[in-house]
Amino acid sequence: MKKIKRQLYHKINNEIEQEIISLTDNGYEQAALGTLGSGNVPFLSKALPFVFNKGLYLLLSDLSEHTKNVKLNPSVSLYFADIESHRSRSNNRRLTLQGKLVKLDLSKSSVDFLSLLDKYKLVDYGSEIWANFSDFNFYRFEPFRELYVQGFGKAYERVL
Repeated sequence: MKKIKRQLYHKINNEIEQEIISLTDNGYEQAALGTLGSGNVPFLSKALPFVFNKGLYLLLSDLSEHTKNVKLNPSVSLYFADIESHRSRSNNRRLTLQGKLVKLDLSKSSVDFLSLLDKYKLVDYGSEIWANFSDFNFYRFEPFRELYVQGFGKAYERVL
């Protein structure tokens, strides 16, 4: 008897891609960044990723536990949660991304830095002040896996 291999997740199509973009482009209620600390112990905390020129970016302090972890291991996970509109809380949209963070070496007066900051100010009011502190830098997220849960029994995956 021949075994049938079942695909665990649906493939991400154009429609689902648009839902993912709407969620990551400041459409989430909560987002978290996961890194691995010393001893490979996971560390999670609130994050404010944002989309710029079809890429995902974060503004992080070099003094944070996350950036110290990223120096040891650039592999990270980003989690996005939609507004919980369903009575069954586990039936709300969510997205998990796996990839790596790359620190951008930008002058605070460069066009690239100022463009990223203009977009980030839409995500986090008042960020213009601390973005110019010497320890704050932009990081680009480079994904290798996306797992989007649209609701119960509706999960989509893309491995890049």
